[in-house]
Amino acid sequence: MVHYKKSMAGIMSIALLGGMTLAGCSGASKTENPKAAEPAAQAKETDWKTVKADIRFVYPGTSEAEKELAEQFKTRMKEKYPNVNIEYMFLSWQDMEKKLAVMINSNDWPDITMTQDITNLAQLDGLEDLKPYLEKKGTALKKEDFLPGTLEYGKQGDKVYSIPSLANSFTLLVNEKMLNEAGMKLDELKTWADVEKAAQLMTKDGKFGFGYPLGVPRFAFRVPFTAAYSNDLILDDTSDASKKKYIETLEHFKKLEAYGPKAQLTWGYPEMWRAFSNGEVGIVAAGTYFSANVYSINPEIMKLARAIPYPQGPSGTKAKAPVSSVGVGMFKGSKNKEVVWRLIEEWSSNEFNSTQAATVNISALTKSNFDEIIKKAEKIYPKAIEGHKRVTQDFNQILATSGVPMATIPGQTEMEVIVQENMAKLLTGKSTTEEAYKSIKENIDKIKAKNK
Repeated sequence: MVHYKKSMAGIMSIALLGGMTLAGCSGASKTENPKAAEPAAQAKETDWKTVKADIRFVYPGTSEAEKELAEQFKTRMKEKYPNVNIEYMFLSWQDMEKKLAVMINSNDWPDITMTQDITNLAQLDGLEDLKPYLEKKGTALKKEDFLPGTLEYGKQGDKVYSIPSLANSFTLLVNEKMLNEAGMKLDELKTWADVEKAAQLMTKDGKFGFGYPLGVPRFAFRVPFTAAYSNDLILDDTSDASKKKYIETLEHFKKLEAYGPKAQLTWGYPEMWRAFSNGEVGIVAAGTYFSANVYSINPEIMKLARAIPYPQGPSGTKAKAPVSSVGVGMFKGSKNKEVVWRLIEEWSSNEFNSTQAATVNISALTKSNFDEIIKKAEKIYPKAIEGHKRVTQDFNQILATSGVPMATIPGQTEMEVIVQENMAKLLTGKSTTEEAYKSIKENIDKIKAKNK
């Protein structure tokens, strides 16, 4: 089993508004100025008006707000660095790793990428260690600029592979109006049994209580992964000591299946968001990127939605919300490393970090400007700013009271497929809970053995 990263106690005690953005894009590298390929130490000597470089930026931001942010960044960088050209590679998170692995193995290196879990890219030896850049004299970024735990999430050993932009937490999103109409209140959702009861009561008149996007391995894994934390379980823990917790987790989703639409077997997150935004599903497991995903579908849902940590499981000690970070990394094979580091500094500046936070909720930077974040959020979500503020306050409270460091799992991509296949069989009656557990355990154990 992979253990938690360093403690995030500090993140629990800091109340701030910010955001979680899902972005990253990239393309072929070409440097015409030799200095552009030199170490970051040369930055002071560089005339940035003359540096020429073609930068490929891997960007998986899918919402309209995130795409707009990407274009704003590109335009602003062109103004400051007229001979630096940014080309975005708009890859979805679920497609990114496979495509980047092919590119890296073909020696076709992009330059910069948005990151979440850096485990697999680091194992491919695809990312540059950014620790030396953080320690360079005169750099705009230092280790102490980040909320405790967020920088650690992008590390392996002493190497730093990602500069955090945003803190991300997985939670439950609840349509409070639907819940109240079903006869329950938000503060009554304290246990898994309460979630099951709420889902049952909300399933009526063609509407459903719980949505689980099973059609994409990444998301089929993420939902039980989120819940399992509140049962004191991480999904790669197939030890005998955790068998009871694992069985309970599978049984929980078997019970919830009765209160979800049949179409969820083919859903990804876009379909789930659409159903939740239109009031067709009352509860979903998601995260701090909520506003950016639902606003373009139906701003009204932001007035009704509330975020809570996934309630306590039968073998859990308390409600918990796994917390990670979203950031930016540099590809090891980039020929434009000095330029890339300058762009990472720009991406992390208050000018752009506050826009990211305003777009999707929790900044990872201690120097983030609260007033500027709110001011920008009013422009991004004019039709639902009060709802955005309220759900952001919910996320802040979750981080303060229920946030725990999210584990990184070597081989997780392969495990996601295993969990998806077995959850689909379980929820369609093609296997029992015991059979599903046995299959998951056998296959995850093989993956863990291969990744030792």
